[in-house]
Amino acid sequence: MDLKNSSEDTGTGRLMCIDAFRGIAIALMLLCDNPGNPARIYPQLRHALWNGYTVADLAFPFFIIIMGMVVPYTINQRLAKGVSPLNIFAHIIVRSVGIFCLGLLINGFPVYDFSSIRIPGVLQRIAVTYLIISTLILVITYAVKNKLIQASVQLGMAFAIIIGYYLLMNYTNVPGFGKGILEPDGNLVQYIDLQWLKGHMYTPSWDPEGILGTLPAVASALFGAVAGQVLIYPSDKRIYKVLGIAIFGILTVALAYRANMWVPFNKNLWSSSFVLLTAGISYLMVAILYLIMDIIKYDSLFKPFAVLGSSSIVVYFVSEIVRKTLWVIPVVDTITKEQLTLDVWLTTHYIMPWSGNILDSVYFSIIYTILWSGIMSYFYNKKSFMKL
Repeated sequence: MDLKNSSEDTGTGRLMCIDAFRGIAIALMLLCDNPGNPARIYPQLRHALWNGYTVADLAFPFFIIIMGMVVPYTINQRLAKGVSPLNIFAHIIVRSVGIFCLGLLINGFPVYDFSSIRIPGVLQRIAVTYLIISTLILVITYAVKNKLIQASVQLGMAFAIIIGYYLLMNYTNVPGFGKGILEPDGNLVQYIDLQWLKGHMYTPSWDPEGILGTLPAVASALFGAVAGQVLIYPSDKRIYKVLGIAIFGILTVALAYRANMWVPFNKNLWSSSFVLLTAGISYLMVAILYLIMDIIKYDSLFKPFAVLGSSSIVVYFVSEIVRKTLWVIPVVDTITKEQLTLDVWLTTHYIMPWSGNILDSVYFSIIYTILWSGIMSYFYNKKSFMKL
């Protein structure tokens, strides 16, 4: 059973679990990026300062991994329709450039100072990762017809990248600091970004979506592609797909915690152990979603996430514009005469009175995310998917 046939009842030609998992990633991004009061962010919705991880740290890797899951299907589908590899590659380049430019639009908005605009970013990393992963899978799919071998090659490449990244980070001499520095200052990721992106980074000395850190993100996408190969494998024994993905997820999480003894979980560095951890968790979540939504056909519980995931990049792009405009509108509090931003004013006047001043910020985030799900439901029900 292929990806299209497995969801014929939805009328969308897509696996429900794919949209739902992508929607979970987008929902986490919305929750983390839109606190009602930045002074009271819920701990699990705040990124870990350095080593370790919170729920917030899982959102972006989830999106990268789910992107990797989709790529084998889309490339196989286009090749089956007779589209030439050259035309597919051209499409990959155009889409990558488009997503990268959207990232620059977000970074510069609303005042575009090109002398200091941040060049890296979430959409920029997605664009570069998409370009690399799609090109690799296109070559592998065109050159190798056996899907088991295709998946094996992708898995081997993913492990080769995270092993190579570990060796680079631990055995490359950073001028002025030495080898094996994995702290905020003096690591190889920071050194490369300062050489090539100085003045165009998230902070003067650091960018969480910098150049070298994109390499292990490619490994994350490759791990996703392996699961994607399993999902599109032509077989009527779909429960075996669930078991296979789930078992591999458990093994990958176990391996991640073992690797954490040598290289800590670190989203900022996108460390090798972090790649394994997020891949393993993703496998387990996709196995559960595939079982519930595409085999048992009980999708109502996760449909709000599927709605968000159906037009994910559009939701992320527009929500970032809202965050940089609507939420920062100054409002003078009529009682305290204090000037607040709109998001804080709304939280203080309409949420804090019934929620208290501990969870008011997270309730604002939840309501905002639900609002987005409601907006996108309109387009989803019309089977109108906005893609970028």
